[in-house]
Parts: sequence; structure tokens; C-alpha cells
Amino acid sequence: MTTTTERTEAPAARTGNPWAPTPRGVLLVTRIELMRRRPSTKGTIFYGVVVLGIITLGILVSAFSNAEKDSVPLELVLVLVLGAGFLIAPSLSATSVNGDSTEGVLAPLQMTRLTPGDLAVGKVLASWAVAFAALLTTVPFLVYAYLRAGWHLDELLLVLAVILFEVLVATTIGLAWSSLAARAVASVSLAHITTGALLLGTLLLFFFTQPLVSESTTVTVHYIDYSQVDGDPFADPNVDPTTLPCVEQTQTYDVYHTEKTAWLLLLNPVVVVGESAPIVDPETYEEDGRAAPGLFAMMHQGVAGSRLGPQEQVPYDECSGAPYPDDPWMERQQEQANLARAPWLGLGVHALIALGAMTIVIRRLRVPYTILRAGSRVA
Repeated sequence: MTTTTERTEAPAARTGNPWAPTPRGVLLVTRIELMRRRPSTKGTIFYGVVVLGIITLGILVSAFSNAEKDSVPLELVLVLVLGAGFLIAPSLSATSVNGDSTEGVLAPLQMTRLTPGDLAVGKVLASWAVAFAALLTTVPFLVYAYLRAGWHLDELLLVLAVILFEVLVATTIGLAWSSLAARAVASVSLAHITTGALLLGTLLLFFFTQPLVSESTTVTVHYIDYSQVDGDPFADPNVDPTTLPCVEQTQTYDVYHTEKTAWLLLLNPVVVVGESAPIVDPETYEEDGRAAPGLFAMMHQGVAGSRLGPQEQVPYDECSGAPYPDDPWMERQQEQANLARAPWLGLGVHALIALGAMTIVIRRLRVPYTILRAGSRVA
């Protein structure tokens, strides 16, 4: 009697980088995450309240806005979408790694042929997709507001792409803290503190550092002393200004060189979104077919003023009889409104933050572990 023994061939060895993500693995992990990580009842209520707030405000803005072109409704909806993404996406990703570890389901995934890159990228995309779903709920208001804003379609798509990118960065931050902290409560708190530092910390740091870039400037001015004339000197034709005494006065004031610290503003996610919006010329916006300058235009003027630095003050000598110089304020406002947009610094730094966060996550998901944090459950 002859016995036949079947031989099972071992699976082919993996080629390439064993930690890098693969398209098939990323899609599989994303699908698993979307099926597993359905929000709890409290989470559903929270996300529902956020989305309902966006919809309610969109309805109110649309109802009370005037019939003319107006970019404010569109800009408000875009800012709300960014804010909702910064609330929802990090909250989900910040419990993705340590949550799976606590439930004992992370180790089985790590023992499969899925790479750490597959797990990291898949978890990020799953959390980011939920924030994208929040964006889809605002589509009717975006369309309505877009038709009245005077924007071009490519301009709106660019701003939406920047918003989705910023939400993706916030998602990677939450996932990084989830891989570093053993407790979900700690990782969620740290994720929101980090994203809050980007949103508010950059603004506070910019204002608090202004005394560090200030200097005292002294200007000497000459003016005619009209107080020597009884009554209204400008209404009396007999008053000769050349016969009145000339007074010399020295004025000292602080000048803030904000051009040295304006980069802090450019790191703010809201400013990055605003700097991605189209330029609106306050003098030619009607000829350009646009609405009057709105929130993003005013934000851009403020940021541009910081980038340009202090305006040079030219002392005027009233006693010389020279004509009073034109007010440079309007010229300065025009220069600020039309200054080239600068979202690239913020986008570049945020891309580095996302890359660093993903590097941390992939290193923390590599097995076998070299160092295991206290209180961690592997399986």
C-alpha cells in the first residue's frame, strides 16, 4: 500500500520594505476600521450635534443674507467644515491604536501579512473618511453659497482640498497620540490639545512675541502754533500763518516688526485656508464679478500687514509751507489686499507634521516590540 503525502507550499516571501503600506493592505484595513469603529450612542449624539450646528447655521446665514453677491455665507460654511473636521477626525483616530490594544484585537492584525504601514494608513483614512462625510452634509449650502460668492469653481475646489488636507493632518496627530499613550482618554485629550495649539497657540504666540520684535522710534515734527490766535484761526482771513510761532515736538513711539514673526500666523490652519482663497481687490471687485471683500479678504489684509511690517512714517514740517502729503493709508490697504497669497509655508510644515506623526505610528506598530509601555495589553 502506497501512502501519498501532500506538501503545502509556504507563502511567497514578502519583497520590498516590510514596514511600507501596500494598496491592498491599506484598503483592507480601512474597510475593517469603518466596519468596526462605529461611533457609540454618545459619539453619535456628539457628531449629530456638530453636523446639525453646521446645517442650522448654514440655513440662518442663507435666510438672513441679502440678495446681492456675498462671500460671507460660503466662508462661514468652509470655516465650520474645518472646525467640525478638527473635532471629529482626531477624536476617532486618537482611540484607534490603543483602543484596539485594550480590546486585544491589535495583536492578531499585527500577526497577519498586513504591514505596520497598512495598519497606520488604513486607520488614518478611515477616521478621515468620517470627517469627509461631514463635509458631504454641507454640499447643498456650499452650492448655494458658491453661486452668490463670485468665486470660480477651481478656487472653491482648491480651498476644499486644503480643508481636507488640514483635517488629514489633524487625523494623523490623533493617531500618533493613540500609539504613544496607553489610555484612550489621555490620547484624545493630547490630540485636541495639539490641534488646539495649532489653531489658538499660533495666534497667542504671535501676539505675545510682539514686544520681542519692537523698537522705539523718535520722530521730530514741526507745526504752527495756532493757539496764539483768538477765535477760529482758519475762519479769520486776516490770520497769516507765517507770522505765527513754529513749534518743534519730538514724538517717541514703538514700532513692531511683525514681518519677523508673521510666519507664526501662516502656520495657523484657519489662516492657511484663508490664504488659499482668491484675492478680492477692494477697488475692482465689481468689475471682476466678485462679491465685496468678506471674512477671508479681511483676514488676508491683516496677515499681509503683518508680513509687510510697519509702515514708514514720514514726518511733516507744517512750518515749511509745503503741501500736506497724501494719506498713505489707502495705498497701504490696497497693497495688503493684493499681496500674493502665502499658504505654502503652513502647508509644508503641516505636511512634515503629518509625515512625522505617521513615522511614529509605524514605528510603534512594528513587531516584535522592543519596548512596551506600562499598562499596555498586547493580546
